[in-house]
Amino acid sequence: MAENTIYITEAEIGTLIGQKTSPDAIIFLSGPTSLKTPLSVLKANDVITVNGSARYLLDNGVSPFIYVLTDSRFLIQRRDDFYEFSKSSRFTIVNRDVYEDASEEDKRYLEQHCFIIRPLYKREKGGVFKKLSLHWQASRNPHIHVRVPLSKRKRLVGFSTRISDGYCSCHTIAFTALQIAYSLHYERIVFSGLDLTGACTRFYDESNNPMPSELSKDLGKILPFFAFAQEVVGDLNVYNLSEDTAVDYRIIPHITPDVLSGYIPA
Repeated sequence: MAENTIYITEAEIGTLIGQKTSPDAIIFLSGPTSLKTPLSVLKANDVITVNGSARYLLDNGVSPFIYVLTDSRFLIQRRDDFYEFSKSSRFTIVNRDVYEDASEEDKRYLEQHCFIIRPLYKREKGGVFKKLSLHWQASRNPHIHVRVPLSKRKRLVGFSTRISDGYCSCHTIAFTALQIAYSLHYERIVFSGLDLTGACTRFYDESNNPMPSELSKDLGKILPFFAFAQEVVGDLNVYNLSEDTAVDYRIIPHITPDVLSGYIPA
């Protein structure tokens, strides 16, 4: 299959939009505070989940709307889990790395049953010509927002409002999921488990093929992306359910389950 035919299209985004069942989306992540999100909230909204977080949802009767994977190690090391999570979700989205590192058998499954998204760049750092090319691409596409420093030492930041044009990667799948949710035109996008505190441990058991988290050391690279997204996307209504988070509430405001559900205690 030719590379330019494997990626998600604008028409396929329209298909996903047409299948939505709620105005809001919950992005269910791996941070420990995810376990504090009421199941009633998860069952009442479209849930976009990632990596091993899907296990908790399935064990508690929540069917994910979208399962997202961007770390190719997960498919390689936890293949059975990936297939279970993918087949138990309405839709699955993986990135180019997952596809390229997959076996030929798994590639056929990804092509037939999943949507594939492509990153707009490989690294936030890079040569001047690569950065100028990305800047030129963004200047011609209203859906791609990037701030490109000319210095090789400095990192670019970006946000894509239409994932069929590519997505801007940083060091957390949460940011990829945010771009997916925005592309699907949800009224509110709400993070569950966006903690990024301490050692950035995951709430689920990883005794089987653990994959060490590098989020704690990458925090300084991650936060500028969220701040940039809020700066350049005027209608980005994103919130955080976490009461223990390294993401300043001035960047992503806090919301409680009661407010999200429309119930305000007397």
